[in-house]
Amino acid sequence: MKIISAKVLDATHLELSEPIPAKTGDLIEISIPDDDENDRLWKVTASQKFLSAYDADDSIYDDL
Repeated sequence: MKIISAKVLDATHLELSEPIPAKTGDLIEISIPDDDENDRLWKVTASQKFLSAYDADDSIYDDL
């Protein structure tokens, strides 16, 4: 799987940041993140608690 970015031109059109290996008429799948408040709160909490799972002596994680 390859992840690329795309600019939303309108509700039904995207401008890809690079070409994709697809032919006209091929179907592709895209993933659109929800703006759901519950998801946003979960992501904020998860990122705040992420480093608590690691020992303070694990210096490899200091720059995260």
